[in-house]
Amino acid sequence: MNYAQPPFDPSAPFRNPAVATPIDPSGHHPKTRVWFLVVALVSGALYFIGACGVGAAMAIDDHDVSPILALSGFGLLMLGALLIYVKLGLGLYWLHQAWKWVPMEQRFDKNGKRVGPDGVFMLLIPYYNLYWMFVINLALCDAMERVRFTARTSQSASRDTAMWACILELVPLANFFVAPFFWASYMRQVDAMHEEISAVTAARA
Repeated sequence: MNYAQPPFDPSAPFRNPAVATPIDPSGHHPKTRVWFLVVALVSGALYFIGACGVGAAMAIDDHDVSPILALSGFGLLMLGALLIYVKLGLGLYWLHQAWKWVPMEQRFDKNGKRVGPDGVFMLLIPYYNLYWMFVINLALCDAMERVRFTARTSQSASRDTAMWACILELVPLANFFVAPFFWASYMRQVDAMHEEISAVTAARA
């Protein structure tokens, strides 16, 4: 197993206040989080309306109306379920690019275990992804905090927001209607750090 340097010591001196290695600007895609939230909201709305349609079809005893409601509701449920995969794809793309932006020497978690863009693909492993989701997102917060300290910027990413986003992703219904807002907030914080650190680093170059 590959390990990075020991956990970051914020009291350690730096030869240069800027980030040690060049930042990859291609890893910053703030519009991705906007599309993520839009798709998540549309998916949740379709799923809710579809479920109401199926429920109404079961409650209404009408041979003409019930089949139409049932088919329409089922169709909306399937479309909402399909958009879930689009949402997940956008989330994975954003996370991969966010890790790609992090300088190589900062790609490790608080325990010194190496984490990077390739680790995002481990989220495709069923069941294991429920654990890895916490690891890779919290590690990103830690890595961004180290880069922030190195660049001497003020914007920070909240581990609590990332933690709650992961927890709510495991709760039925909350993963449809609540978790997307926490994910979007967490993504916005990281994107804001990208912008501030990039600006400071460019000014010092």
